[in-house]
Amino acid sequence: MKDDEPVTIVIAGGGTAGWMAAASFAHFLETGYRIVLVESEEIGTVGVGEATIPQIRLFNQALGLDEDAFIRATQGTFKLGIEFAGWLRPDHAYMHAFGNIGRDAGATLFHHNWLRARKLGKAKSLDTYSLNEMAARALKMQRGVARTANTLPDMPYAFHFDAGLYAQYLRRYAERRGVERIEGKIEKVQLRGEDGTVEALALNGARRVEGDIFIDCTGFRGLLIEGALHTGYEDWSRWLAMAHAPAAPDWQRICLLLGLYLRW
Repeated sequence: MKDDEPVTIVIAGGGTAGWMAAASFAHFLETGYRIVLVESEEIGTVGVGEATIPQIRLFNQALGLDEDAFIRATQGTFKLGIEFAGWLRPDHAYMHAFGNIGRDAGATLFHHNWLRARKLGKAKSLDTYSLNEMAARALKMQRGVARTANTLPDMPYAFHFDAGLYAQYLRRYAERRGVERIEGKIEKVQLRGEDGTVEALALNGARRVEGDIFIDCTGFRGLLIEGALHTGYEDWSRWLAMAHAPAAPDWQRICLLLGLYLRW
């Protein structure tokens, strides 16, 4: 690469991960970079409903996305927590509600007071002290500063949305900011002989995409990080109570199974 040439960042794979990366680079990087994303419409993505946590709002806000426009574009709904049916036993459910539980009293943390009160038989169940869980079970929520009392804490929320529509939304965002999309299937990852790093992607049709930095967003296939570089797979299944997740095109049904589905 010559000194006056831009640094080329090649993103292998589209979908949510690829276009999130492309949108981030397009927004945050200054001049001197060329961003290329390679994907193939022949290769499908896991395109089901995306179950997020509140940090997705930080990402969208960092890009300057309008939340209402984002909701409409992705057919999204709001989410205050995640409910796990059959948590301890078949008839038991646990909700991981976003946000704080209870309030501290001076230097004493809430859970200390709650444990003491429970021992004395005076405390209610822990979920009673969660603003998000109480609101979720009442099918209510608030956006922004509380309007009923200035003593109420913020109500953090996330979204359920169509992952395919979110990728399309970010694609439009990224392409307006100069990201170049190349349609094609990656047939081979070419490595540099001197150091073994990625040099180029060989595509169908005898095409070649060179770059200085490569981002692997090829999903389970891991064409670059594992297929070419053989970095190895670190198995964490021994720490996971469940090592599999169901995927289905009916994303609203999956949202009902895996989280709390709310309509605004």
